[in-house]
Amino acid sequence: MSEQSIMYVAWAGLVLLAILCLPMNSVRKFVLSLTSWALRLSLLAVLGGGAYLYFRPAEMPAEVANTVAASPELVRLLPDPAASYFSLCLACLIAAPLVPIMAALDVARILAGRRTARLAAIADGHPVVMSAATPPREPTRAAVVEQPVYAPPPETTRIVTPVSRPIDRRTASTTITTARYNLPVAPVGR
Repeated sequence: MSEQSIMYVAWAGLVLLAILCLPMNSVRKFVLSLTSWALRLSLLAVLGGGAYLYFRPAEMPAEVANTVAASPELVRLLPDPAASYFSLCLACLIAAPLVPIMAALDVARILAGRRTARLAAIADGHPVVMSAATPPREPTRAAVVEQPVYAPPPETTRIVTPVSRPIDRRTASTTITTARYNLPVAPVGR
């Protein structure tokens, strides 16, 4: 690669990183998604490598054994590097502390977007948003209750034979149609 092309690649990287540093919700969500997926794929690669080296322990790189031997804490924590399950233990030791970080990135990615615009404005120090005394919007559920339409009696009176129904049915149906259920409500606007 020539020096000229290296310079162009460096400038393109600088511009791309400057765009990714912008405080826009879509950029934040993209960076969180990218980081979350990169970490997830890296953890899967580490766990897959540990499983592969369990079946072929002779292919363990010498650098791994030297790094573990150089650290007395790792020597006490891990089994003998010659054991077949050494790679599984090492992969779990690498992946275990990173799983909560991956979960936190997933939660932050889900919350990123329009719903956090107000919080982002407060974090950025916009005083207009900070001084607004608006209560948080509660999710509401629109209840539609149809009222019976009153029809005036007809001018001519007809003799109507009443249907024999127990009164309990009517009160039961009225109770069922007017009862409010305590079901969890999804926020409006999704």
